[in-house]
Amino acid sequence: MAFPRDRSSLAGRVIGVYASGGAPWHHLALAAAHGAAVRVVRAEDVAAGRLDELDALVVPGGGAIAMAGLLAPLGRTGGEQVRTWVERGGTYVSSCAGSVLPLALHAEADVLLPTARCLRMVEIPMANPGDATLGGLASPGVGRIEVRLDRAHPFARDLPERVDLIHYNGPLFDVSAPPPAVRPFAWPTTAREAFTPGEFFLPSDTPVATEDTTFARCVARGSATGLEATVGDGRAILFGSHPEFGLGPLLLGWGDGASLLVAAMASCRHSDRRPTNADDPGWAVRAERPERSIAPLAEDSAAALRIAGDRFAALADLSVDAWLTPDHAASFHGRDARTAWREDAVAAAMVAQVAADTLDRLAPSLQEVDRGWLDDAPRDDQDFGAMGLVQLVERIHAMLGAAERTGCDAPHRPTHAYDLFDRHPFHLAVGSYLSAAGLVSAALLITHVLAARHAVHVPEAARLLWLPDTHDRTGGNH
Repeated sequence: MAFPRDRSSLAGRVIGVYASGGAPWHHLALAAAHGAAVRVVRAEDVAAGRLDELDALVVPGGGAIAMAGLLAPLGRTGGEQVRTWVERGGTYVSSCAGSVLPLALHAEADVLLPTARCLRMVEIPMANPGDATLGGLASPGVGRIEVRLDRAHPFARDLPERVDLIHYNGPLFDVSAPPPAVRPFAWPTTAREAFTPGEFFLPSDTPVATEDTTFARCVARGSATGLEATVGDGRAILFGSHPEFGLGPLLLGWGDGASLLVAAMASCRHSDRRPTNADDPGWAVRAERPERSIAPLAEDSAAALRIAGDRFAALADLSVDAWLTPDHAASFHGRDARTAWREDAVAAAMVAQVAADTLDRLAPSLQEVDRGWLDDAPRDDQDFGAMGLVQLVERIHAMLGAAERTGCDAPHRPTHAYDLFDRHPFHLAVGSYLSAAGLVSAALLITHVLAARHAVHVPEAARLLWLPDTHDRTGGNH
C-alpha cells in the first residue's frame, strides 16, 4: 500500500513543532501533508502558555549542539511547563535528540544536561550512553536501518512487520526491564548498506569488528527505537531514529516508516482550547522585512534559491579533495565524503530549483497570514530551528560562501567526526541535514507547508517527497 495511506488522517488536529532549535522542517511538512494545522512553537510561545492550544507537541532532532541547544531557550521553567502540560493530558512526540530529554538520564548525559531533569517523564535509560562528544550518548551510526514493528500496536496497523528508518546518531532505548507505563513498539534489527556505524565515521588506530559496534551491541540486547509511555493523564511517544526523514536524496522521500509518526500524531487527544481562527498562526513572528508585501517576498526567495542551485552545481566540481580524504572528512550513510560531496551537491542543485518553482507557483495565492513562513528572524539563542524562507536562504548562501572559501585552505584533520563543524567545507556544504544542502531540503519542505495550506499541488515537489502515485519507492537508496 503506497505511503501515505490517508492524506487527511490529521485533519482537525493542531500539531505544534518545537522550533527554538534543531530540525523542525520535516515534521512540519509531514503533518501538513496529512491535513494538520501546523504551528511553529518557540520557547517564547511555551512561556506565553500557548501549549494548551495544541493537540500534540513534536520535539525534533537537534541542531549543532543537539540536546543542549534544544534545552537552552526553554530553561528550567519552560521544561517544567512542557512536562506539566503532558501530565495534564498533552501528547509529546519526539525524534532523536528530542527523545533524549524525557529519559532517565545518568552519568555524563545527566551532568551535561541538568535542565533535562525538569522534563524527565519516561523511566527508561539510554541503551547507548557515551562521553561528552555527542552530549552523553555514543552514536550507533548514521544512515538507513531496518526496524521490526510490533504489529499489535495501533501505530503499526497496516504496515509491514519490517520498515526502514534513518538513524542519525541518536538514542536507542534500554527496554530490558520497562515499567508498566512504557510500551516499546519498534526495534532496530539490521544496518542497511546505506549506513555507517559510529565507530567507522573516521579511520581508527584501534580496529573495531562490525559485530562489536554500538549499533550491533544495542540490537543484540533488544534495544528499542520506538516507545510509548503514559505520563500522568498524557503520553510521551519517543523515536530514537528519524521517522520524519525521507529515504531518498537529501533525506527527502517519505517511506512506510513515516506512517508510524503520522499514526502517533493522529492518536493525540483533541484539545478543548482552540485559537479563534485556526488559520492564524497566532505564534510569535519577528519579521525583518515588514515593509515588503507577501508575493515579492516569495519571489525574492525563489530567485535566491535559483542562485543557490547554480552555486551547488558549481560546487560539485570544486576541487576540495584534500579536505575529503577518509582521515579528513567523515563517512556517513555508507558513503565516503568524496561521493557525498558530488552526489549531494548535484541533488541540492535540483532541489533548490524545485523549491524555487514551487514558490513562484504559490506566490499569487499567499496572504499576510503566511508572513511567518517567509520572513521570521531566528532568535539570538536559537541553535538552527525555524526561520522564514528569507532567512533560511540567506543562511544557505552564507554556508556555501564559507565552504567555498575554506575549501581553498590547507585542510585540518578533525579529532572526531563532528569536529570543525562550522569550519570544515564538507560539514558546511553537504555533511548533514544541517549543512547548506540539508537546508535546501528544509526550504522545499517549508514550501510544501505553504502548498498544503493553500491546496496547491506541485507535481515536481510531490515526486521528491514520494507522495502518492509520484515515485517508485523501491528506488532511491541514497
